[in-house]
Amino acid sequence: MQLNSKSIFLRRVHEAQLLKKISKKTANHFISVYKKFDSNKRSEADEKADELLAELISESSAKQKR
Repeated sequence: MQLNSKSIFLRRVHEAQLLKKISKKTANHFISVYKKFDSNKRSEADEKADELLAELISESSAKQKR
């Protein structure tokens, strides 16, 4: 089953914003740039952004547990 990568990307951006890893302005910028991409570019961007944002979120979670 293939998940909708756009929703994963948007979820990651929202999580990063909630964890205060990125500002609302940055989150809006990510989303607006993402929406300008064609579908091929979106899948490439999804992979990279999902990795980076997941890393930020896991780092934040680890710091909060300390």
